[in-house]
Amino acid sequence: MEVVWKEVSSTDPPVDLKASRVSSIIACNTVLLAIATVGLSVRLFVRLRYLSGINLDDVLCVASWIFTFVLCFVCIWMTRYGYGKHIATIHSSEKLEMFLKLDFVSMIAYLLALGTVKISFCLLYLQIFPGKAFRIACWSLMGLLVAETIEETFVVIFQCSPIHKAWDASDNVKGQCLSLTAFYYISFGIRLATDLALFALPLPKLMQLNMTLGKRAGLVMMFGLGVLVSVTSIIRATYISNFSEDHTWTLVNTLNWSSVEVAVAIFIACIPSFKSLVSFRFPALQRLLGLSTKGDSTGRSKMYGTSTRRTNNGRSIIGHPSIKLTTMTGQSRADVEASRNGSEERIIGAHEGIQVTTDVSVNETD
Repeated sequence: MEVVWKEVSSTDPPVDLKASRVSSIIACNTVLLAIATVGLSVRLFVRLRYLSGINLDDVLCVASWIFTFVLCFVCIWMTRYGYGKHIATIHSSEKLEMFLKLDFVSMIAYLLALGTVKISFCLLYLQIFPGKAFRIACWSLMGLLVAETIEETFVVIFQCSPIHKAWDASDNVKGQCLSLTAFYYISFGIRLATDLALFALPLPKLMQLNMTLGKRAGLVMMFGLGVLVSVTSIIRATYISNFSEDHTWTLVNTLNWSSVEVAVAIFIACIPSFKSLVSFRFPALQRLLGLSTKGDSTGRSKMYGTSTRRTNNGRSIIGHPSIKLTTMTGQSRADVEASRNGSEERIIGAHEGIQVTTDVSVNETD
């Protein structure tokens, strides 16, 4: 981290020292956190109430929300220490030091929030889509995302030696710090490539689904919303070059767009749950909106085949809770485990012609 706490020199362009961006910072982060919270709440409600419960991808989505909460909360908290105002108006080294500490935390929270939500997408894909080649590609991308997140987090943490020099406002701590400008641009390039790969990966599979052209186009558009994450990342990158010694002022755009990026990613990850919520909770609304799947699938899905669960008055023949007989078509290896109530969430919600699950009760007589 470069020295950013010097007062604006007399040669700098004149600035309005009364200007403040505090209200916009608070409003931006509050709204974005609310959007992410609504999306995650719907996802967890649908999973727990109607589907098979919490999976690892949900856990990572929750972790991403926690890091997003930290990011948004820290951004708002930073306004107490000069964030959103020109640095020339701040004359307390203690305030500047606290600002730098919180800035340090915000960078780490951003990286972890973005990394965990992207990995949750990969885990969701592995539950949904079959095919050996696809799964290899998905695991490879997930490994790259894990490595990227760890590498970027370590660079931010150890950018200065000693570490606490990163928030040394008085410049009294002896040591060295890296200039992170080049690192930011390199990371942006890698992140943009992984973003595009992440949201393009399932598109060929979606085009193979046995459904009407309209619904297929809707699914492609839903996944295409992931491009918004890439767009916000690009916009965020344009502000990196604007860093100056007036750090408390110029950092606002970068951090605001950081919050936008992670909040939008979380909400997009939760969009399929909104479809499932409408299907289960508001079937009349589903028909009104034309989301009913009746007639969309005239046979076995090309991707998920069929599965049958047989029970004997709640007990399996061999003493386990259930026996699952699974018939897969083609090279399908998708997870077709039935949920507790006989339904399972898929990328397009319940009852979308992807999986046929039948509960058969078997009564034995002596």
